[in-house]
Amino acid sequence: MESKGSNEPSAVGVRQRRIVYFVLIGLFLLQSGLTYTVSTEVPVPAAELNSAARRGEALYRSFNCTACHQFYGLGGYMGPDLTNVTIAPGKGPDFTRGIILHGSANMPALGVTKDQADDLVAFLEAVAATGIYPIRNLDLTPWGTYREMHSDAR
Repeated sequence: MESKGSNEPSAVGVRQRRIVYFVLIGLFLLQSGLTYTVSTEVPVPAAELNSAARRGEALYRSFNCTACHQFYGLGGYMGPDLTNVTIAPGKGPDFTRGIILHGSANMPALGVTKDQADDLVAFLEAVAATGIYPIRNLDLTPWGTYREMHSDAR
């Protein structure tokens, strides 16, 4: 009589492996579900682009503003980050509109009209509604997203 070799797994070992696999698959599905539902919810529709903001976005691209400016630190480095320029203390929409219309020591006057400047400001206000940059303090969730971002002043 031949005895079974030790290379064959026992029925208990196979069952335990299957349980581990199913638990891991279940955890993966749970994490995926949380990632694509709860953790990506936005409580208020931030940065909805109205028609003026959409025109401003098109102007921002056609003037190639990203060559010099950034949003959330991404883009060119000759000009300042514009993520929160319309809500920054000491700046705001009127300040932004003035710089767009007339330029500054470091930014040329691009020859935009007042209506174009208004559209660009509407776009920058929509961008400002998406969050604060640079991020200093976060209220993180267990799955790595944030509940709220706030500046150091808070």
